Amino acid sequence: MNILLNSSRKTSLWPSLIVLGLIYSSTNAYATAQSSTSSGNTGSLTPATDLLRQKSAEGLIQKTPLNGALKNNAGPSVTRKPPLIRPARKPVELTSEERAQDFLGDFDSVVKVVKQDSASGDLKAIGDLLISFRRQVTDHPADPLLRRKLGAYLFLAGDYEGASTEIKRAISLSPDDYVSHTLLACIYDDVGARESATAEFRRAMELSPDASDVHVLYADSLAYHGDVSESIGEYRKAIAIKPTAEAYAGLAEALLSAHDNIGAVKAARQGVSVEPSSAKAHVALTKALLLSGNPQSAIRTARQAVLLNPASADSHIALGRALHAKNNLNGAVEEFKQAVALDPLNAQARNDLGYALYGKGDIFLAISELRLALRINPHLSEARNNLEIAIHGLSGEKHK
Repeated sequence: MNILLNSSRKTSLWPSLIVLGLIYSSTNAYATAQSSTSSGNTGSLTPATDLLRQKSAEGLIQKTPLNGALKNNAGPSVTRKPPLIRPARKPVELTSEERAQDFLGDFDSVVKVVKQDSASGDLKAIGDLLISFRRQVTDHPADPLLRRKLGAYLFLAGDYEGASTEIKRAISLSPDDYVSHTLLACIYDDVGARESATAEFRRAMELSPDASDVHVLYADSLAYHGDVSESIGEYRKAIAIKPTAEAYAGLAEALLSAHDNIGAVKAARQGVSVEPSSAKAHVALTKALLLSGNPQSAIRTARQAVLLNPASADSHIALGRALHAKNNLNGAVEEFKQAVALDPLNAQARNDLGYALYGKGDIFLAISELRLALRINPHLSEARNNLEIAIHGLSGEKHK
């Protein structure tokens, strides 16, 4: 089985966006009042504005992950190595408006929003927060922290133009706020305005050289765009500032892409050691062990990832691949089905399920899953190759 280094990016959840649109429409009165009170602070956006407006209107931006932050399905340049995928966004429990008031007061919390999986968010809670923050911004239009909070949740809701506008206003009110610059960089990066994103990342690092998470997010961006060597350097900088499971896992993914399997195993093990409860670090270690030819250890590691985060599609994909490597096709199929159930728009999960079904002889079901994978991500070359193999298998001949 062809084992990719990363899961494919998720596509936007159309039903979720529709519900968010209905919730968001109820806040127009507040948006109008806000615009009238702070129009002088908006300033002109960078040339990336057209992309922001286009992507927000089309609703075609993927919010995903390095295994999972949110991107479109554009394929990698043929002159570059296959890009890594951003880490899976971590579920954030949004239970009440009261708890949310302080949720975005520090950078660690903002990172949670940036890496939030849109499939795991409570739509009603997010809608309530948008209404609440719009009210507060209307009452306190000169508060940069409130604008940052509103921008962060607009970003999570998929309103990239609105998010960038609020973050730009926050920056105009507090130019040295590196958190706002980082958020703006993530917004630009998600819509493909790479030059603007890079400028904002660098500005954030200038303002706060010791912010490890900024280096991790910048490294994620570099890895996604196929700049593997540069991303490895940024991950190492982040680790030198503050060793975290997130940084070590990202480094392991990048080293795998650079075909340094031994270094990847070492980095992933360090991530597990730094944060034993990190499912992401266990997933990265599983991939490294598989590519290093140690499937038995990979199975144990992947099972731990599932125990740590049973709601993570990436954890189930990792366990499915490890079981497949040991020829446990039934177990692999069940894990891939779990991943698809958790994240129906995960192209990599459907590709792996299709390949495992083909191995069991369920060719028609395999073809169905592989076709769905390509509909979700037309640039997933592994799914295209596997579909060709499966279709050829209908003739009863072995594909060469």
